[in-house]
Amino acid sequence: MRVSKWFSGAGLVVLAIVVLFSTLFTDWLFKGARIDLTEGGLYTLSSGSKNIVQDLDEPLDLYFFFSDSTTKEALAWRNYAKQVRELLEEFVLASDGRINLTVIDPEPFSEDEDRAAAFGLQAAPIGNAGDSVYFGLVAQYGEMEDGASPEENERPTLEIPFFKPERQEFLEYDIAKMIYQVSQERKPRVGLIAGLDVAGGFNMMMRQPTQPWFSVEQIKQLFEVKTIGNDEQDIATDDYELLVVIHPKELSEQTLFAIDQYVLQGGHALFFVDPYAEQAQMGASKASDDLNKLFNTWGVNVSTQEFVGDAQLALQVGSPSGQPVRHLGILQLTDQNLTRDNPIVSQLETVHLSSAGYITRVEDAATEMAALMTSTEYAMPIVASKLDMMQDPRGLAMGFAPTGERYVLAAAIRGEVETAFPDGVPISETGAADEDDGVDEASDAAEEQGSAAESAASDAKPMEYLKRSRQPINVVIVADTDVLSDRLWVQIRQFFGQNVASPFADNGDFFFNAVDMLTGSSDLISIRGQGRYFRPFTVVKAMQREAEARFRDVEQDLQNQLQAVEQKLMELQSQQGDNGNSITLTPEVEAQLLQFQQEKLAIRKKLRNVQHQLNKDIEQLDFKLKLINIALVPLLLTLLVIAVAVYRRRRR
Repeated sequence: MRVSKWFSGAGLVVLAIVVLFSTLFTDWLFKGARIDLTEGGLYTLSSGSKNIVQDLDEPLDLYFFFSDSTTKEALAWRNYAKQVRELLEEFVLASDGRINLTVIDPEPFSEDEDRAAAFGLQAAPIGNAGDSVYFGLVAQYGEMEDGASPEENERPTLEIPFFKPERQEFLEYDIAKMIYQVSQERKPRVGLIAGLDVAGGFNMMMRQPTQPWFSVEQIKQLFEVKTIGNDEQDIATDDYELLVVIHPKELSEQTLFAIDQYVLQGGHALFFVDPYAEQAQMGASKASDDLNKLFNTWGVNVSTQEFVGDAQLALQVGSPSGQPVRHLGILQLTDQNLTRDNPIVSQLETVHLSSAGYITRVEDAATEMAALMTSTEYAMPIVASKLDMMQDPRGLAMGFAPTGERYVLAAAIRGEVETAFPDGVPISETGAADEDDGVDEASDAAEEQGSAAESAASDAKPMEYLKRSRQPINVVIVADTDVLSDRLWVQIRQFFGQNVASPFADNGDFFFNAVDMLTGSSDLISIRGQGRYFRPFTVVKAMQREAEARFRDVEQDLQNQLQAVEQKLMELQSQQGDNGNSITLTPEVEAQLLQFQQEKLAIRKKLRNVQHQLNKDIEQLDFKLKLINIALVPLLLTLLVIAVAVYRRRRR
C-alpha cells in the first residue's frame, strides 16, 4: 500500500519537485565545473593552449571589450560574444592565476569607449540600425607600473581589433597566438637560404639591378631576417625560430646536415623547391637542388623533374599570335584547392603557381602529411624540360591526358623522424690546389697537414649529433618557388617616389601566414580549428525570415518614394538655368520631403518593434529548451527508472 501511495499522482508531483530542486542544487554546487558535450569540443582547450598559458613567467591582463548595451537586439553577435568570453574564461582557468580577465562594455561617449580607442580598437557597424559595436581583445604582459592606467602602461601590448565571424573556427588559435606573441621579448628571427635574388641583385643578361621580391620585403618588416650561406655548417635553434629555404642551389653536405639537425632539434622550417623556377637567371639551372635525402626521412617525396599541369586551373596568357591561350602550368588555385582546416590557407581566396611540382607520401611514413594546396582531378605531371625554349603554351596540351588524381602542391609535415645522416657528420671536401708554380709545395704541405689532422681526428671524440627528433617536427614544403615572385600576385607601381603594391592574388598572405604560424611554438602550431561556432536552430532561422518578410514590401515602397523625390529635385535643378541663383524648394516638395522623413522614422520604429518581438519569441524558445533540459529530461529519466523498478517488482 505504501508503495502504491508513493507512485500515486501526488507522489509523482512531489518526486518531480524533488528532482527539479536537486538539479538546481547540483547546478549551484558544481557551478565552476565544466563538461564540454559539444561536437568537436568547442569549449575544451587543446593541450597546446594549456602549455602556452602555463609557460607564462609574468602576469597577463586580458581586456575583453564588447558593446553589450548596444547589442540587445543583435542576438547572433551576443551569442558569439558569449562564446568568446567563455573561451577566455577557459584560458584563465588553465593559467592557474597567471591570467586576469576584465570584461568592459564601452558605452557610447563613456570613459570605457575612450579606453577602447586608446588601445587602438575600432568600432564596426552591425545590424540594420548600423550601430557601432566594439568587439575586441587587448593583452598586456608583465607587472603593472604603479600609478599608470592600463592604456598608458609601457608593458608589451597586442590586440585583436575585432572578432570577425569568418575567423570563428580559429578562435582558440587566434587567442593563443596573441598570448604567445605578447609574452615574447623580441621579434622572431628567421634564417633565409636562397638560391635566387629574392633580396635584390644584378641581372647579368639585362645588365641592370633587380628589385627585391615584395613578399620577402613584407616579412622583413615584422621579423628579423638573416641570410645564411649555402655552405653553413651549423644552424642552431637558439639563433632562429624559423628556417626558410627558397630554391636551394649547390648546398653542401655540411649544410644539409645542419638543416637536418636544426629540424631534429625542434626548429621549424619552410621550403620552397621547384622543378622549374622561372625566376632563375638565363643560363642557370631552373631546378632546385634535390632535397629528397631530407624529405624522404620526413615521410614525403617531391618531384624534381616534373611539374603539374591542370586543365581546369590553367590561367590565360599571351601567345605568339597575340591571342590569349591557357597555360597548363600556370595555375590559379581557389577555395576548392585550399585546405580550410589549416590557418595558413583557411582565409585565402586565390593563389597563383607556375610550373609547380608535386608532393607524395612515402610508403609507411611515420609522419602526418596535411595537404595545404592541391590540383583538381583534371591534372597530370608534365616533364619540366618541355618548358625549355617553349614559344607557344599550346604545345603543353599535346599528349595531355588527366590522370584523375588530385596532386598535392604544398603540405605541412608533422611527426617523429630520424636523421637523414645515420653515419654521422659528413666529411668536408677539400678544394683543389691552384695551378701555379707552387703546386708541389702546396701539395706537400697539404699532405703533412692531412696526416696531422687524421692523427688528431683518431684521438678526438666523434662529434655528437641527433639520430632522432627530440619532438614532432614542424615543416611546410611548397613545390614551387615562383609563388613568391611579384609577377604572380602583385603589381608594383611608383607613386611620388614610393613603391605602391596592388595585390591581385593572395600569394603574399600565404607566405606571411606560413612564416607567422611557424615562428610560434610547437604548442601553437598544434592548435587546429575545432569547428564552427554558429549552430542556429532552424526554428529560429525561420522566425527571422518571417520577421524580415513582414516589412520587405514597405521598405521597397519607401525606396521608391525616395527615388521619386530625388527625381523631382533633379528636375528643379535643370529648370534653374544659368543665372546662378540657389534653389528654393516649393512648399509641395518640402511637404514631400517631410512626409518621407516621417515615413522613414516610422518604418525604422516598426523594424525595431519587429526585432524586439523576434527576440521575445527567441527568448521564450530558449526558456522552453532550458526547461526541457533542466527539468523535463531528468524527470523523464527518473520516471523511466521508477517504471523499470515497478515492472521488476511485479514480475517477482
